[in-house]
Amino acid sequence: MSTQAVLTLLGLKASQELKSLLENKHLYQHVTINAGEILKQQIEAENQTNLKIYLGKWATEELPKMRFMLTNQPVKDALTLALPNASLFCRYCQRREAFAPIWSADVGSPIVHGGRQIALPDGFQIFFLVYQCQRCFGRPEGFLVRREVWILGLHGRSPIELAEVPAYVPKVESWLYRDAVIAFNSGKIPAGLFYLRSFIEQFARRVTGLTGRVTGDEIMDAYYKALPAPNKDQMPSFREWYDKLSKVLHSVTQDVGLFETAKAQIEKHFDMRRVFEISEKSPAPEETKPAMAVSAGLRGSHFRRFGVGHAARRRVRNTPVRWLLRKNKQS
Repeated sequence: MSTQAVLTLLGLKASQELKSLLENKHLYQHVTINAGEILKQQIEAENQTNLKIYLGKWATEELPKMRFMLTNQPVKDALTLALPNASLFCRYCQRREAFAPIWSADVGSPIVHGGRQIALPDGFQIFFLVYQCQRCFGRPEGFLVRREVWILGLHGRSPIELAEVPAYVPKVESWLYRDAVIAFNSGKIPAGLFYLRSFIEQFARRVTGLTGRVTGDEIMDAYYKALPAPNKDQMPSFREWYDKLSKVLHSVTQDVGLFETAKAQIEKHFDMRRVFEISEKSPAPEETKPAMAVSAGLRGSHFRRFGVGHAARRRVRNTPVRWLLRKNKQS
């Protein structure tokens, strides 16, 4: 087994891991190229003892110093990283589509600053990758990938990641849901919890019509009362998850499990609203009536009782009440 075979296998594995990084990971998350396992398998498969010793020494002393070469296909005696196509969420198509690399650069090449060259650590590289949707060919998206030996990390995106939002999530408050997911994916757990609580609170305010200074408990109680009686007890309770989210926010707890569970239950609640066809329309404000108002039918019955004719009744209706009272007092 030659060193070229090892380099080829490492390049293929690196390309697979880069694809996984772009498709499944988020800001400041990473993937690992399992170089140790590949080397172990290749050395064990070698029959000649002297070649085993050579490969072991090469893997320890030379391989970690090699830099990945960004390319479309393997290059002999080089550690290559072929840029894969990736399935990414397109902000213009509003769904996942195939993205292809259209430009790339190794921005960690030897740097000259202040008249002197700066030596970078072995195994350290930074790649700038530009991808474009192959369906709409809209504006490209950029990724900053940091390599430290056999670890590839996502350290930047331009523009920022646009999280996918389920179709049943209300569009008015969907930005809060999206920011909750982005904050959580970036490792900002308390921020994600705050956005998630704000998401259900603002939705409940809108559908109940509540405004001004009201407590979260009052909002959730009003929202529960507004739900249809046959369905409300089958749906995950907003009041329950509002309380749980508030508790960890007050203590600033990094509760990953709570975020994931709360998000799943909140999504289920909205999906059930869709299934039960529950309207999002806010209740119309109630019309206020004067405390001393009397119905037209009741007034008519009094007039008829005392034998007042239609013409006289019309004059009374069109006469201010205070004027009638003053006229009666004078008489």
